[in-house]
Amino acid sequence: MQDGKLSRLVDEVVRSLSNTILSGELRPGDRLTVVPISQEYGVSQSTTREALLMLEQRGLVRTNPRRGVFVTRLSAEEAVDLCRMRALLEAYTITVGGQQIAENTLDALRQQVEAMRRCVLPKDLPQLIQCDLAFHQLIAALGKSETLLETWSKLSGRIGALILRSIEEKQLDLADVVRYHSQVLAALETRNVDIGRRVIIQHYIRGQADELEQTNALSAAAEAVAMLGGASTGGANAGQSRTQG
Repeated sequence: MQDGKLSRLVDEVVRSLSNTILSGELRPGDRLTVVPISQEYGVSQSTTREALLMLEQRGLVRTNPRRGVFVTRLSAEEAVDLCRMRALLEAYTITVGGQQIAENTLDALRQQVEAMRRCVLPKDLPQLIQCDLAFHQLIAALGKSETLLETWSKLSGRIGALILRSIEEKQLDLADVVRYHSQVLAALETRNVDIGRRVIIQHYIRGQADELEQTNALSAAAEAVAMLGGASTGGANAGQSRTQG
């Protein structure tokens, strides 16, 4: 019983701090200290430390052994690497499963885009990030591989920090986010893997240097890996409707 109560307390602190970070009340680089947090939430310092550890595992904070715990600030290089890795992984899953994407999967993607559209920033930023994660998880699942999904999940731990960086540096607004995800959805609706692969890559690397060259290289890499596994990478029937559930 005590373990269950402790777990709930940790979850409550994690949820509250996550919302505070993702809503922008705490900014990248802000320091989080154990004692004030423990006092604010009325929990023990060990509970607070466990909550901070979980936030670190999710990529929202980082620990500097000599200085303390800070809200994650992705460097430019880290942001580029994260975008490329996610672009390559999701381009691969589209190559593997995009031609046979089920109508109920497309419906679920549409629902996430609509949920994004209903958000109001900045207060709904945590919800927007959850919609983004759900949207892209559906794409990652097209690969039909538990190992691949685990890899995608690890990369997605820092997606909150990535979105915060994008909003700050690229001055994205909600309309931009909805439009970019709508473009991905429209590409997937064609069930043409060449189109879907290129659009998902451009979704992630938009605005980077040598965008066209990167798109071509990542698309070719995703197709090559999929072919090693025997996946179909195009075909004359790519645009035909599929309705299987």
